Amino acid sequence: MRQSCLFVAFLFVSAVVVAQRPGGGRVTPGAGEGQVEDAEITVLKDRKIELPQQNRNFEKIPALPSSKEDKKLTYQFPDRKLTVGNPKFTPTVSALPPETTNEAVGSNNVRAGIGNYGRIYAEGMLNSRSDLPYGLTIRAKHNSTGSGPVDAKNSATSQQQFHVNGKYLGTSFKLSGNLGYDRDQFYFYGYRRRENDPVPDRKTIEQVLQKFSIGAGIENTRNEAAIDYSLRTKLTSLNTRTTATELDWGNNFKATWTLGNKFSAHLLADAYITQRVDSLVDKRNLFRVKPSFQYRSGILNVTAGFNAVYETDARPNITATHGYPVVNVDIAPFENIHFFAGFDGDVTRNTLTNFLTENQFLGRKVILRNTNKLREFYAGSKGGIGAGFTYEARAGLATYRNFYVFNNAKPDTSRFEILYDEGETNVLHISTQLGYQSGDLWRSLLKLDAYGYDLKVLENPWHRPSFTATWTNTVTFSQKLIFNADAYFIAGLKGKNFVSNRTVDLPNIVDLNLKTTYLLTNQLSAFVSLNNLLSKNYQRYLYYPRQGLNFMVGLSYSF
Repeated sequence: MRQSCLFVAFLFVSAVVVAQRPGGGRVTPGAGEGQVEDAEITVLKDRKIELPQQNRNFEKIPALPSSKEDKKLTYQFPDRKLTVGNPKFTPTVSALPPETTNEAVGSNNVRAGIGNYGRIYAEGMLNSRSDLPYGLTIRAKHNSTGSGPVDAKNSATSQQQFHVNGKYLGTSFKLSGNLGYDRDQFYFYGYRRRENDPVPDRKTIEQVLQKFSIGAGIENTRNEAAIDYSLRTKLTSLNTRTTATELDWGNNFKATWTLGNKFSAHLLADAYITQRVDSLVDKRNLFRVKPSFQYRSGILNVTAGFNAVYETDARPNITATHGYPVVNVDIAPFENIHFFAGFDGDVTRNTLTNFLTENQFLGRKVILRNTNKLREFYAGSKGGIGAGFTYEARAGLATYRNFYVFNNAKPDTSRFEILYDEGETNVLHISTQLGYQSGDLWRSLLKLDAYGYDLKVLENPWHRPSFTATWTNTVTFSQKLIFNADAYFIAGLKGKNFVSNRTVDLPNIVDLNLKTTYLLTNQLSAFVSLNNLLSKNYQRYLYYPRQGLNFMVGLSYSF
């Protein structure tokens, strides 16, 4: 039965406080199972609850003042991100839980832990001296489980990472470079077998994803420069055990020109050259140019521009140019309170690498198409409301072409395929969040998202949620004990078995997690994490139950 939940979008009020620094910053170029990742719904975590600092020449909102007290250690508080954007929905659906330790930012450290399901975790990071104009950071990680929720070793996981990042800081510019290797090994354990059927040989259901990357960049570091710029390039190579490969070369340029006290001009340009091989060769390229002008005066901030995108795809013989006007109006009638509205459009570049990041259980020869956001109207509000509280709310109504979903394939339902809705698909997204910070003692963020889908051909938005909620909290006691608690909720998931022609309403996902880190000495700390406290083998994807209650304990040493 077709789902058609389109309702009228109304203006929502929203607020995320972002530090405003009139003269600082610079342009910076721009997501299985196991319980939401063993508590991780994709639910990756590597971000501070605080919002990132804004670029120098772009709109900013004054931030609430932070504590000036001296601190013995500066901690980074990771939290799980539950992102369900348009058109992408959840980030990695990996069977590995995120790290649960809190480390001193910028320190050299090693950490190790063990847990149930045969978990072994080890990670190390080395940094060069911070007082030099050049620097190097080396990070290596291993995270694996010996068994999982289905047939023990048939749902085991293994993940390795090795990354090297370097930088050189000149008088007016910064050079950066990076090398990376990522390896993920897991199994297609979403098979269905009768009681007397033999357990599948794990070699026949094994998948290994290996990704190599190399990148470099240069950016302006002078605050008073008339032109603020950033140029980055990155080459990524993906190889899979199922013989699919992808080579992707991306280049991104951003620049801002100051045109007096009230006007500025911006230019964003991207160039991507991609080749996917999966029995056949598929060459897919995308080029984007987005010039815009910005006017800022008192309470009014207006940005207007045009987004031009040219894409080619050899296999379906696609050559197309798209153009989208871009307008954003921001009004701040009260201090720290903003109301905004706008219109834009763009092409979302869909690659095999990106799709595997969202759902690693994809089968072979999946269809790759870029998603065209023909237009989106949005409005909302954001700001700080005092006493440590910030808010943000936004309502957007977008129209897509090639809107995609993941669903179990036919005849092998343990693999997933990508299905596209034909014609123009309308999606309503209403998002609101409330943040609170009490000095360095307590940080909290509550975020709610509701979705309505007006599909033209697809029966349902398979495995896309209708509602998500995430609540993350970090409490720090005496700079020695750090306590994290978070909760996640996903509702409205549906999947379909096209072999039996049966639609399955997946149970709502509720995931609760606790973790704590205790500083034993200035250099040594101990950590404990408890994930999926309700011990529910819920399914983010049909036939892929997550691990139940899982834990990890370990030690970390900084030097």
